[in-house]
Amino acid sequence: MIQSVDRAMKILDFLKNNPKGYGVTEVATHLQIAKSSAHRLLATLVEHNYVQQTETQDYILGLKFIEMNQYVTSNLDILSIAHPLIEELCQEIDEIIHLVQLRDFEVVYIDKVENNQSIRIYSQIGRTAPLYCTGVGKVIMAYQEPQYIENYLKFQKEFTQFTPYTVKNSGELMERLHQIRKNGFGYDNQEHELDIRCVAAPIFDYQNKVQFAISVTGPIQRMTDEKVRKLIPYVLECTQQISKKLGFVPK
Repeated sequence: MIQSVDRAMKILDFLKNNPKGYGVTEVATHLQIAKSSAHRLLATLVEHNYVQQTETQDYILGLKFIEMNQYVTSNLDILSIAHPLIEELCQEIDEIIHLVQLRDFEVVYIDKVENNQSIRIYSQIGRTAPLYCTGVGKVIMAYQEPQYIENYLKFQKEFTQFTPYTVKNSGELMERLHQIRKNGFGYDNQEHELDIRCVAAPIFDYQNKVQFAISVTGPIQRMTDEKVRKLIPYVLECTQQISKKLGFVPK
């Protein structure tokens, strides 16, 4: 390990903890090095725009991190990040996994991993589905801003009843969204298609926003209450891993 590089990384980690910055003495104390050494390291970081000085001569993280953040986030590819993880999940539980993305007031299926079961479920990448009666749709909607939900309810004036179990009105939908935020996951219990159940969970990005979700889907014969309960930790673990790779940091 190169000592000067290691110390520079520790300085950056230290500075990120305080938006108002630290003085050279505080940096030296934190690293347990001489003040002159801390000053040289900080001067080098300033020269390369990783650190900048405030009017009070304290040091804060520099504009270079905005540039780097834009580069990293623009190159985050949800499919390349999520697919290996949902493939691994499918191998563990042997049920169909879907990955969806929010698009306006509906979701679009952007990836799918098939299972090895004899009873298959027809679904297609590129297909769209409503928010209010799908597990993935509801878990995404649950984490949107209040203004989005208000606009959605103006748009979705009628709740088409696909099955006897479909959400019937905005009051019922809002209660489902409340439960999802409370639990961190949601269900589709034959709401969109008869005899089909799923458990779904949201994916958070580096801005703490939810634009994607995954679901585990199967026929009601296999997706018993007991099995669904057992699947929940697997689904949450998968979405947490994807979220982490997208830069999400839990509060």
